[in-house]
Amino acid sequence: MSKRVAILTGGGDVPGLNMCLKSLVYRIHDLGFEPIGVRKGWEGLIHYNPHDPTTYSEYFIELTKNMVRPIDRTPGSFLHSSRRDPEHYPTPLAPDFLRKTKAETQDMTAHIKDVVKRLEYRALIVIGDDDMIHFAARLSQEGVPIIAIPKTIHGNIRGTDYTLGFSTGLARGVAFIHDLRALAGSREQIIVLETFKADSGYSTLLMALLAGVDRVIIPEVAYNPEKLAHLTLLDKQQTPSNYAVVLVCNGSTLEPEVANKYTDIITQNGQADQRLIGSGMIAAELLSHITGEEVFLQPLTYLLRTGLPDGQDLLGATNFAFIAARLVAEGKFGRMATFVQEKMWTDIDITVAREGVKTVDIEAWYDSENYKPKLSLIWSDQNL
Repeated sequence: MSKRVAILTGGGDVPGLNMCLKSLVYRIHDLGFEPIGVRKGWEGLIHYNPHDPTTYSEYFIELTKNMVRPIDRTPGSFLHSSRRDPEHYPTPLAPDFLRKTKAETQDMTAHIKDVVKRLEYRALIVIGDDDMIHFAARLSQEGVPIIAIPKTIHGNIRGTDYTLGFSTGLARGVAFIHDLRALAGSREQIIVLETFKADSGYSTLLMALLAGVDRVIIPEVAYNPEKLAHLTLLDKQQTPSNYAVVLVCNGSTLEPEVANKYTDIITQNGQADQRLIGSGMIAAELLSHITGEEVFLQPLTYLLRTGLPDGQDLLGATNFAFIAARLVAEGKFGRMATFVQEKMWTDIDITVAREGVKTVDIEAWYDSENYKPKLSLIWSDQNL
């Protein structure tokens, strides 16, 4: 029986990620297994050429306790990450030995399965966001011994009520909003703050509620910029310091019937290139154009992914690592470490995560007429 256990991370970095890696390496060693780090997420498996041994050292690293001992003190991913989708991998970026099509993308699944088999891994532990875990679930269904750990600030992975990084990201978001609120007040301005790009506005909505922002825009509900401008001006006038705060989740969109009216402004600011221009910039430009006032824009995305993890994410990182290591020892694959309200720390069938990301229950949590969160009893994502 192989003792080798591969570990990879992918998607956006989160606070607590390196703590999870360190805990995994320590526990896996203690159980008598050999942890192998895969560099750059799926990229490491894709670019490894089984017929060229020189490619191994570039993408794989044998992890020791001494090697990972200090990594929990820094943000980011010790193994490095990537966001590439193996099912639709850009052909121009594929290694020469795999570039066998003229299509724009190609599916690297078969190659990844072959690499895991050739390297005789007992298990492949994937620490990732919803996209990473969706693909890991596919690999599991096709026979790869997968164990997953849910890691995303968005908190939108089905099957778990907590994801690594969610707690710290939420707390940092609220703190940054309060800091920038003071700046907006001293300048008597409207301020637009932009959070990460996502299909779910859940974490953005919670930040808005806890930080007491005036208006919040989420991907689940298209917004009318003219209505938003009217409401924001009222907020500004009614605030003693004469300012207003609007929080926008990147990925939010305008109502189609209104968007055409502002095509020139949107196009001028690069709406065509979503890699560079976010929903926050579009909202800020439109608010400035409609209100005639100076609007201050501040993206928070990468700031939310840095910093020291709070107590919840330190605990979550450690417990997720312990669960994953136990599953390795027991030979239970196709599982995802989770925190479920009724069962606390446990594990579930990874295919549950393929049912799609969790989105906001608009009726229960969001006032779509006034672009505000609804006050309610909050316990993680029970209303999603």
